[in-house]
Amino acid sequence: MVPRFGVTIDITPRELPFAVVGAAGSSLGIWVEAPVYAVAIGVFLVTFRVTARLWKRQDI
Repeated sequence: MVPRFGVTIDITPRELPFAVVGAAGSSLGIWVEAPVYAVAIGVFLVTFRVTARLWKRQDI
């Protein structure tokens, strides 16, 4: 996915330990027998902070 002009997408890690989040997400996926892609998206959103900002070009 490529953002359009004027969109900034920032992905920053949260303050959680990656090993704990990964183990919790994978054990939850095994426990409820969820598809791998659903668990991976959930763990990604818990582990990383994703922000999208729109900005407009200012005329000089």
